[in-house]
Amino acid sequence: MPNKRVSQQTYKRRRMVALAVIILLLIIIICLISSACSNKSSNTVKGKSTISTTPASSATQPFSSVSTATSSASQKTSSTVTTTAISGTLPDDGSNVQSIELSFNSVTLSIGESQMPIVTMGPDTAEDKSEKWSSSDASIASVDDVGNITGVKAGTCYITVASVNNPRVYAEVKVTVTDSASTSSNTSLSNTAATNSGGVTTIQGIVIANKSYPLPQGYDPGLDATTKSQFDALSAAAAAEGLNIYLASGYRSYSTQERIYNNYVANYGQESADTFSARPGYSEHQTGLAIDLNSIDDSFADTPEYTWLVKHAHEYGFIIRYPADKVSITGYKYEPWHIRYLGVDTATAVYKSGKCLEEYLGINSQYAN
Repeated sequence: MPNKRVSQQTYKRRRMVALAVIILLLIIIICLISSACSNKSSNTVKGKSTISTTPASSATQPFSSVSTATSSASQKTSSTVTTTAISGTLPDDGSNVQSIELSFNSVTLSIGESQMPIVTMGPDTAEDKSEKWSSSDASIASVDDVGNITGVKAGTCYITVASVNNPRVYAEVKVTVTDSASTSSNTSLSNTAATNSGGVTTIQGIVIANKSYPLPQGYDPGLDATTKSQFDALSAAAAAEGLNIYLASGYRSYSTQERIYNNYVANYGQESADTFSARPGYSEHQTGLAIDLNSIDDSFADTPEYTWLVKHAHEYGFIIRYPADKVSITGYKYEPWHIRYLGVDTATAVYKSGKCLEEYLGINSQYAN
């Protein structure tokens, strides 16, 4: 059978139809790819529950995911607050901060009172866990570089802590400042039950030496071995981060303290000396549980060693014994260099409470005359 000849016009029409079919197929493929990408993006968003929050200190802060579990208390709401940025953050490769947890998310303070939330940044492998603190209204509540929040005047404001490494990750504390002093029974300074053995006072298993509780002249334990070994561990941990924390003064006998105190009295008068030096028999150094660090002057507070110490001392059983905001309670001026060994559990409890040792135990520190 002879082949049928195809006209030039028919051939052109067939080419156009084939071209149209190809274009249609391309359009369908593009639509399918676009739809698949859209579904993937939608599923990613649906898989993360978020609460949009903007910190009071910055109206331009990005939104973050906040998970909160609270339990009411008379002075502050104790909770764990996790704040994780969900957009525009650094890669989650384990080296960057992706979350911040606080030990409480709201606090009520009286004027002049201070509290410090415990900060935990995640993941543990993050290389830079530096914090940046700010107040939405410093005239109501101020905050220092390590997170000590202090009431200034009556009102409400917000304190924000952000990651220096990843500033879009942050958390907040709502601060309410009242005119009246705290009525919490936990901060009562009334005397509590104490045991006395051989002239040494012990409260809740803690040897006490302050202006109300002296030690006998013959009490001579030397530097406690556990205190020394725990300090060595603390010093080694700091050294691993390039810091130098060393023992400048440890145990002091009654006679050594007597010589030091009398010298101060001769130079500054007894009233002034009593604000920064213990009378013989009243010094914590005589317990063998106290250590003075590094330069033994106020400049130590401005060093990276002190910043590290504030955050980590309790992990080795120590507390900063004479905080700046507790002078009227401890009876001594601020001593950033003076640490006291209590054991890890007790030191951590005192640290988390935001109280000095006198407040924590409910005792006074006042000379009888």
